[in-house]
Amino acid sequence: MAMTLTGITARTLDAISRAIRADLRREMPEADATIWPNNMAILSKVFAMATRQVELRLEWAYRQLFASTADARQLERHAYEFGLARKAPAAASGYIDAEGTADTIYPAGLAWISGTARYIAAADALSGADGAVRFYVVAEATGAATNRGAGEELAFADAAAAPTLSAVATVGEDGLGGGADTESDDSLRARVLDRKRRPPQGGATSDYEQIARAYPGVSAAWAYAWSHGPGTVGVWFLFDGRANGIPTDADVAAVQDWIDTSRLIRARLVVAAPVAAPVDVFISGLTTDTLATRSAIEASLRAMFAARARPGVASAPLLFSRSWISEAISQAIGEEQHYLSAPQFDLVFAAGEMPVLGQVFYG
Repeated sequence: MAMTLTGITARTLDAISRAIRADLRREMPEADATIWPNNMAILSKVFAMATRQVELRLEWAYRQLFASTADARQLERHAYEFGLARKAPAAASGYIDAEGTADTIYPAGLAWISGTARYIAAADALSGADGAVRFYVVAEATGAATNRGAGEELAFADAAAAPTLSAVATVGEDGLGGGADTESDDSLRARVLDRKRRPPQGGATSDYEQIARAYPGVSAAWAYAWSHGPGTVGVWFLFDGRANGIPTDADVAAVQDWIDTSRLIRARLVVAAPVAAPVDVFISGLTTDTLATRSAIEASLRAMFAARARPGVASAPLLFSRSWISEAISQAIGEEQHYLSAPQFDLVFAAGEMPVLGQVFYG
């Protein structure tokens, strides 16, 4: 069995068998375990298989000692020791718009369908004088698959209960978001490692970030001290299922309550949604200029924005480097050469602004 700086690695069956035969020849010079058939050769194979099983178990057990390599079940035990738990799946929610009879109260419990997802009105809704009515709906099921973008249509499934309501409703401008799958191993592992590397300090900004990221649906969070003056802490976060991850007012209120119930220090807390600041990209002289190359470039740019963007604030402005954009373009499959016409300079973001990819133009 080999032990290195990266862990324990079980030997192959052949390697173990060769080592056992060599030991037998050394300890029993008159016996030759390499000649077939004989009892020594058979014993070597049997001992090798048993030893291989032991080494595989030791290799597995060694991996479980560390959160960075532990399997799912043992990773949850590491998390438990730090007071963390795998985030449960969440259902999408938000507003949809329909048409009905003027000045009519439509009851909670009405249902709409989109694909395999079913959405239920969480409260009564009153139509206006023009018959327009807005419902707050929650998906019956959980998971990221229940998220819907702004403008998508939902089919009304309760015509008998409300015959005057339109057959189709439209998802509101904020979309139906917040739907999330059970937290992945990679996400939980990142939170456990962050907790180990940045232990609680009685109210440090890292404490606020870790608390925010524990809320179902929160995909990223940043905290800054003195963001709104002396004695304040500002928290900005992204939310699953929202356009560019920008949370709604309801998301912000929910995360504010979540942090308020968990934090130790009663500093003035301000939880806010980042302000999306679209960055348009102009590319000229692209070779090879094909639809596949353009698609790869835009995918690479989206990945770069996701990895590097954060809200900038007065106390910690974000300098978004122009070279990051050019580098992302160069990493796209099919790109051989390009010139980045715009942006021409590095970009600075403050006041809660967060860069998001705008339109990509080619010339």
